[in-house]
Amino acid sequence: MQKIAIIIPCYNEENRLRESDILALISSTSATIFLANDGSNDGTLNLIQNISSSYPERVVVLDYKQNQGKAATIYKAVNQISKENSFDFISYFDADFSTPPSEIKRLLSEIEDLKYSFLIGSRILLLNSGIQRKFYRHIIGRVIITLINTRFKLGIYDTQCGAKIFSSQIVKEVFDKPFLTSWLFDVEIFIRMKKKDLLKTGREIPIYNWVDVDGSKLGFKSGFKIIKELFVLHTKY
Repeated sequence: MQKIAIIIPCYNEENRLRESDILALISSTSATIFLANDGSNDGTLNLIQNISSSYPERVVVLDYKQNQGKAATIYKAVNQISKENSFDFISYFDADFSTPPSEIKRLLSEIEDLKYSFLIGSRILLLNSGIQRKFYRHIIGRVIITLINTRFKLGIYDTQCGAKIFSSQIVKEVFDKPFLTSWLFDVEIFIRMKKKDLLKTGREIPIYNWVDVDGSKLGFKSGFKIIKELFVLHTKY
């Protein structure tokens, strides 16, 4: 059985992170769950510490005092886990569990069964699927990926889905330096992978159930930041 780490970045998630979702992962997978606090200023740290104390062998708290954003938190957590532990795969999912535990379980089983180096979830609205996504977020996402694929030709339908699993070998290759962007750090990962001819070692698979949970930090104002980061990617890569 493969050893798998799940990172859940947490910034002010006191009202969205549910212990029941963590328990569902514990009961349905063998993964070790790392709750990474990104300098939250609400009750998030107390919440995740209480969860960890209830399941000390399966849930670990990574407490980063300074808020630096999801990209920096994922980067720090991945490298800390890689140095202190020996996992075959390291994954990350959003704290609101927009990708529900049942889908996370399926993705983890897929990575073990199919022997790919990485898997990424894709929110494709298929017949009878349970994808529930706000229209404006869908439009923003399609514009972003169209621009990205025009420039970098990644061939990925959904770079921004917060459901990703990478092998330890991939981690060594693409998490070797901090990201230049915050909103588009996932794209940076794939650009780095393409430059090292690693995209062919993985697979993008549809997620059957996904819910746009209220409280997301992405809105219309974020579009200006994303445009700026697209320019950064264009000039730096």
